[in-house]
Amino acid sequence: MVRCLEIKGSTRLMAIIGDPIAQAKTPATINEIFSARGADIACVPLQVPAQELETIWAGLKRMPNLVGFGITLPHKQTALQLCDSLDPLVERVGAVNVVRRERDGSFRGYQFDGKGFVRGLQANNIEILHRDALIIGAGGAAVAIAFALAEAGAKSITISNRTTAKAQLIVDAVNADFGRTIARVGSPQPEPNELVINATSLGLNDDDALPLDPDLLRPGMTVAEVIAQPETTRLLSAAGARRVEVHSGIHMIRGQVGLIADHMCEIWD
Repeated sequence: MVRCLEIKGSTRLMAIIGDPIAQAKTPATINEIFSARGADIACVPLQVPAQELETIWAGLKRMPNLVGFGITLPHKQTALQLCDSLDPLVERVGAVNVVRRERDGSFRGYQFDGKGFVRGLQANNIEILHRDALIIGAGGAAVAIAFALAEAGAKSITISNRTTAKAQLIVDAVNADFGRTIARVGSPQPEPNELVINATSLGLNDDDALPLDPDLLRPGMTVAEVIAQPETTRLLSAAGARRVEVHSGIHMIRGQVGLIADHMCEIWD
């Protein structure tokens, strides 16, 4: 049985920062893990507007009982300049999604988006190996997922973004890192049997435009989201109505929270 979360004076805090933040699933999910482990750590959401990030970051650093924080939109790339040090994977991907307070009190940036996304796919028996993938978006999550899919054995990765130059940066980084042409820039037009990933924020709001034309979707494809709230976005609903396999962003959260909890407890449990 999972114990109820008990907040005490000795409880260390972890945060999740972003704007908006009401959609964040990480606190509830990771608190269950902390509680089950008996770790005296609690995760809370903090709404941090982009223009206030630097000021709030300085305040977080001066809170000795804060062990670190997760980072969501729109801060994953801005945070690079604010961390005291970066894990090599962050430098490779160019985006931060977790910051941990190290033993010396410094803030070090880490990246679990890609590994969590792949772990979520694998937990649901969704094929990656030798499969073509289409990623829509070119933000921090898209970069991390592109690297993780390449590592997991994807056959090819197409990056589609409104700003082609941003997509090209991801393509160049992935191809250079793996020493072969695995990634390319393309349109948001899925091919048969492709793994289609919406790595944009489109879907957080009910009136958001769809990231691609759902009439292009066919059975045999898989449509996956990075958005966890709502768990079933309009895109996933449209895909399901066309008998296309769907994969909610909640699986990415579940895939990475265990990794993040391990990471925090490594020093602070």
